[in-house]
Amino acid sequence: MPALANLLGIALVVAGTGLAAAAEQTAKIAVIVSRSSRVEHVSKDDLRELYLRRRRLWDHGERALPVNLPSGNPVRERFSRLVLGRSSEELVAYWNGRYFEGITPPAVLPTPAAVRAYVADEPNAIGYVPADEAGTDCRVLMVLE
Repeated sequence: MPALANLLGIALVVAGTGLAAAAEQTAKIAVIVSRSSRVEHVSKDDLRELYLRRRRLWDHGERALPVNLPSGNPVRERFSRLVLGRSSEELVAYWNGRYFEGITPPAVLPTPAAVRAYVADEPNAIGYVPADEAGTDCRVLMVLE
Protein backbone atom coordinates (compact mmCIF):
# COMPACT_ATOMS: atom_id res chain seq x y z
CA MET A 1 0.00 0.00 0.00
CA PRO A 2 2.81 2.52 0.73
CA ALA A 3 4.18 1.93 -2.78
CA LEU A 4 0.79 2.80 -4.24
CA ALA A 5 0.67 5.98 -2.16
CA ASN A 6 4.16 6.90 -3.38
CA LEU A 7 3.16 6.32 -7.00
CA LEU A 8 0.04 8.43 -6.52
CA GLY A 9 2.14 11.19 -4.96
CA ILE A 10 4.61 11.09 -7.84
CA ALA A 11 1.75 11.17 -10.36
CA LEU A 12 0.30 14.27 -8.68
CA VAL A 13 3.68 16.03 -8.72
CA VAL A 14 4.20 15.20 -12.40
CA ALA A 15 0.67 16.34 -13.25
CA GLY A 16 1.20 19.55 -11.29
CA THR A 17 4.48 20.20 -13.11
CA GLY A 18 2.74 19.65 -16.43
CA LEU A 19 -0.01 22.08 -15.49
CA ALA A 20 2.55 24.69 -14.41
CA ALA A 21 4.43 24.29 -17.71
CA ALA A 22 1.17 24.57 -19.65
CA ALA A 23 0.26 27.73 -17.73
CA GLU A 24 3.67 29.25 -18.58
CA GLN A 25 3.09 28.45 -22.25
CA THR A 26 -0.16 30.45 -22.26
CA ALA A 27 0.73 33.23 -19.81
CA LYS A 28 0.73 36.79 -21.11
CA ILE A 29 4.08 38.49 -21.73
CA ALA A 30 4.52 42.21 -21.10
CA VAL A 31 6.97 44.12 -23.30
CA ILE A 32 8.39 46.85 -21.07
CA VAL A 33 10.45 50.04 -21.23
CA SER A 34 11.58 52.52 -18.60
CA ARG A 35 9.07 55.11 -17.39
CA SER A 36 11.59 57.71 -18.68
CA SER A 37 11.88 56.09 -22.13
CA ARG A 38 11.04 58.23 -25.14
CA VAL A 39 9.59 55.15 -26.86
CA GLU A 40 5.80 55.37 -26.85
CA HIS A 41 4.82 52.31 -28.88
CA VAL A 42 6.33 49.29 -30.60
CA SER A 43 4.90 46.78 -33.06
CA LYS A 44 5.60 43.07 -33.24
CA ASP A 45 7.63 43.76 -36.40
CA ASP A 46 9.66 46.39 -34.52
CA LEU A 47 10.34 43.85 -31.75
CA ARG A 48 11.52 41.26 -34.26
CA GLU A 49 13.89 43.76 -35.89
CA LEU A 50 15.23 44.93 -32.51
CA TYR A 51 15.73 41.43 -31.08
CA LEU A 52 17.38 40.15 -34.27
CA ARG A 53 19.54 43.30 -34.17
CA ARG A 54 18.61 44.27 -37.72
CA ARG A 55 17.45 47.55 -36.21
CA ARG A 56 19.74 49.00 -33.57
CA LEU A 57 18.48 52.57 -33.09
CA TRP A 58 15.23 53.99 -31.80
CA ASP A 59 13.39 56.49 -33.99
CA HIS A 60 14.84 59.32 -31.86
CA GLY A 61 18.38 58.19 -32.76
CA GLU A 62 19.45 56.59 -29.47
CA ARG A 63 20.86 53.07 -29.38
CA ALA A 64 18.19 50.44 -28.61
CA LEU A 65 19.13 47.99 -25.87
CA PRO A 66 17.00 44.84 -26.04
CA VAL A 67 17.44 42.35 -23.20
CA ASN A 68 16.54 38.67 -23.10
CA LEU A 69 15.87 36.11 -20.43
CA PRO A 70 18.17 33.06 -20.50
CA SER A 71 17.88 30.46 -23.24
CA GLY A 72 15.59 27.67 -22.06
CA ASN A 73 13.50 29.99 -19.90
CA PRO A 74 9.84 29.25 -20.81
CA VAL A 75 8.99 32.97 -21.12
CA ARG A 76 11.93 33.52 -23.49
CA GLU A 77 10.98 30.48 -25.53
CA ARG A 78 7.40 31.73 -25.85
CA PHE A 79 8.58 35.27 -26.71
CA SER A 80 10.97 33.85 -29.34
CA ARG A 81 8.21 31.79 -30.92
CA LEU A 82 5.64 34.62 -30.87
CA VAL A 83 7.93 37.43 -32.03
CA LEU A 84 10.87 35.85 -33.84
CA GLY A 85 9.06 32.80 -35.20
CA ARG A 86 11.65 30.34 -33.87
CA SER A 87 13.07 28.98 -30.62
CA SER A 88 16.23 30.33 -29.02
CA GLU A 89 17.89 27.02 -29.96
CA GLU A 90 17.00 27.60 -33.62
CA LEU A 91 18.53 31.09 -33.39
CA VAL A 92 22.03 29.78 -32.60
CA ALA A 93 22.94 29.48 -36.30
CA TYR A 94 21.54 32.98 -36.95
CA TRP A 95 23.73 34.48 -34.19
CA ASN A 96 26.78 32.50 -35.31
CA GLY A 97 26.41 34.12 -38.73
CA ARG A 98 25.95 37.61 -37.28
CA TYR A 99 29.00 37.20 -35.04
CA PHE A 100 31.28 37.40 -38.08
CA GLU A 101 29.53 40.63 -39.08
CA GLY A 102 30.30 42.11 -35.66
CA ILE A 103 26.69 41.88 -34.49
CA THR A 104 26.05 40.35 -31.09
CA PRO A 105 22.76 39.09 -29.66
CA PRO A 106 20.83 41.04 -27.04
CA ALA A 107 22.16 40.95 -23.48
CA VAL A 108 20.81 38.18 -21.26
CA LEU A 109 19.65 38.77 -17.70
CA PRO A 110 18.93 35.87 -15.34
CA THR A 111 15.41 36.63 -14.08
CA PRO A 112 12.34 38.72 -14.86
CA ALA A 113 13.18 40.83 -11.78
CA ALA A 114 16.65 41.54 -13.22
CA VAL A 115 15.13 42.46 -16.60
CA ARG A 116 12.64 44.77 -14.92
CA ALA A 117 15.34 46.44 -12.77
CA TYR A 118 17.65 47.00 -15.76
CA VAL A 119 14.88 48.32 -18.00
CA ALA A 120 13.56 50.62 -15.26
CA ASP A 121 17.03 52.18 -14.92
CA GLU A 122 17.99 52.38 -18.64
CA PRO A 123 15.79 54.65 -20.81
CA ASN A 124 16.92 52.99 -24.08
CA ALA A 125 16.34 49.40 -22.94
CA ILE A 126 13.43 47.18 -23.86
CA GLY A 127 12.62 43.82 -22.32
CA TYR A 128 9.86 41.35 -21.63
CA VAL A 129 8.58 39.69 -18.48
CA PRO A 130 5.53 37.66 -17.49
CA ALA A 131 2.67 40.19 -17.50
CA ASP A 132 1.89 39.54 -13.85
CA GLU A 133 5.49 40.57 -13.01
CA ALA A 134 5.56 43.85 -14.96
CA GLY A 135 5.38 45.89 -11.75
CA THR A 136 4.96 49.64 -11.62
CA ASP A 137 8.57 50.74 -12.16
CA CYS A 138 8.33 50.17 -15.94
CA ARG A 139 5.85 51.09 -18.66
CA VAL A 140 4.13 48.29 -20.59
CA LEU A 141 4.20 48.93 -24.35
CA MET A 142 2.51 45.73 -25.45
CA VAL A 143 1.09 42.52 -24.06
CA LEU A 144 1.69 39.35 -26.05
CA GLU A 145 -0.95 36.67 -25.60
